[in-house]
Amino acid sequence: MNILLAILLCISTVQRDSAEKIMCMTAEQDRQYIYPASDSAICFAVDYFDKHGNKRERAEAHYLKGCVEADLFNRAQAIYELRQASKLNPDKNGNRQALIYSRLGYLLYEHQLYDEAEEVYREALKVAESRNDTTDRTHSLMQLGCISLENQRTEEADKYINEAWNWAQTREDDNYLQATVLTALYRLYRTQNKEDKAGWAARKCMAIVPYHMRTWPAMYNLGETLYYRLQYDSAKIYLEPILEIDHSYQLRADVAEMLEKIALRQGQNQKAQTYAELHKALQRSALMSLQTTTVLRQELGELEKQAEKTHRISVILKICIVLLGLLFIALIAIAVNRYHKKVSLRHQIANMETERNSLIEEEFQGSEVYGKLQRIVEMVKDNPFTKENLDKKDWQQLSVYVDQMNGGIVTCLRSKYHLKEEELHICILFLLNVPVSAMGHFVKGYTRNTIQLKARQIPLQAGAKKGTLLREWLQAEVEKSRN
Repeated sequence: MNILLAILLCISTVQRDSAEKIMCMTAEQDRQYIYPASDSAICFAVDYFDKHGNKRERAEAHYLKGCVEADLFNRAQAIYELRQASKLNPDKNGNRQALIYSRLGYLLYEHQLYDEAEEVYREALKVAESRNDTTDRTHSLMQLGCISLENQRTEEADKYINEAWNWAQTREDDNYLQATVLTALYRLYRTQNKEDKAGWAARKCMAIVPYHMRTWPAMYNLGETLYYRLQYDSAKIYLEPILEIDHSYQLRADVAEMLEKIALRQGQNQKAQTYAELHKALQRSALMSLQTTTVLRQELGELEKQAEKTHRISVILKICIVLLGLLFIALIAIAVNRYHKKVSLRHQIANMETERNSLIEEEFQGSEVYGKLQRIVEMVKDNPFTKENLDKKDWQQLSVYVDQMNGGIVTCLRSKYHLKEEELHICILFLLNVPVSAMGHFVKGYTRNTIQLKARQIPLQAGAKKGTLLREWLQAEVEKSRN
């Protein structure tokens, strides 16, 4: 008996050591912005501390799992875990609670769950005030102002954002914090039709934001300001690069619309037509992203229901152990019911995805750039030396369409495998089933043999087995992206 107890104690100690090491490793990776490969390790730690840990340990484990799930783009699971961490955390005014609110509020706001995000940021503001934390207070006030703007509560937004700006000015050493608030201040002034103040906020934001952080928010603000002042050439300098970013469909749709109007006013009708088509495609994608918010709400509801059921089952097991047989049958019924719900939800999501892809493909086949591509392919068959070719804007449109039709494959190839521009173009042509004999015309300096050589090299560079065909490798990557 003593030997058995010793073995059990040893196993328990090893499990705790492993769980603690996983927590430390995950926390360090999160601090260094290292993306995890999977959530299997942190799930082990969460499972262990849920059974054997105190509230502080459980809160820490669920917080770290929320961070991991967010990095893995499991948004519903991430929000659920962070909510669990908030409930479990015993120190409601400590640094850990502030971090939980910061992560949770951002995820909710990013996915347009504004009511839930507002509730979190109000609590975050209380914590910041209790800790006398200027940065957290400024950020919470700014986010509350942005949410008020989204909900068309302009007076309330004015109060929050201006208060945030007052606090941000006390942090003269934190240019990034000030630039972030200035972006919100610009949106407020633009909503209030205060052109001079909006221009001031845009210029000041661009002036103080650190150079490496001069991304699309500051550029968009200044570009829009110049647009409304009819300084079109200057506006294009700031607006055109925004079309190259790989997120925020609505923002890019707004930019495409402004560039379309600029082109029309400058007499560039062909360019205006290109921007008009790009605007339509991006606007459609923006509308589809709203459906993601609805699905996310459904997934959160499912997770909360599952958690509630699991807790209820656990209580029943502890109280009614003598009814184990009946309880076992009930658990099977619950599991089957849950499985059918998941299957049904997956089918709904799959059907929505299929309809979306069909709409995008139909739109693409009716687009000008698709007609141009097909026309050039036919021309190349008769005259290999034809001068007509795809320009930079055509490639941008093809990238957007191929990305949407193939689960974000172009974005994946660019970010994951760091392919060169001509390599991306070759992949796009393969995905569009352009004949290899015509590809050299579209990729400058490439003969048919060069294209075929590149088609063998690209999968090898990406880590595929020798002899893997580019077309097969691309199809496999598309399946990965969609899953």
